[in-house]
Amino acid sequence: MSESMIAWSIYLVGALLLVLFGWRIAKPLSRYAQWLFAVSIAVLLFTPFSLNLENHPAAYAPALFVAVLNSVFLGIEAGLDAAVTLALIWLVALVLTLVLLLLTRKRQRGTPAQAAREPSV
Repeated sequence: MSESMIAWSIYLVGALLLVLFGWRIAKPLSRYAQWLFAVSIAVLLFTPFSLNLENHPAAYAPALFVAVLNSVFLGIEAGLDAAVTLALIWLVALVLTLVLLLLTRKRQRGTPAQAAREPSV
């Protein structure tokens, strides 16, 4: 196994553990907040972006890191491509998550007023 594959494997395991940790932290929150928080962490850590290197045209890195480091070292305009890509993917992921959550929600029987008056077991 090459050194880059070992490094990517360590990064993926660490990022997955961070998403699971975020899921656990958000456990007291509502179902919607918990899912949106976990999806946000996953998008920030797993969205790839091309480095556009001359000697390695297929080199990728996490878009968050590319956006931050390009902005710091090359100027705001250089990091804007990765930031816009990250923002668009994040928006799409949040919308898809919301649609999934709305489609899988539990339906209450009767009106909400009736449900509030009925004793729970």
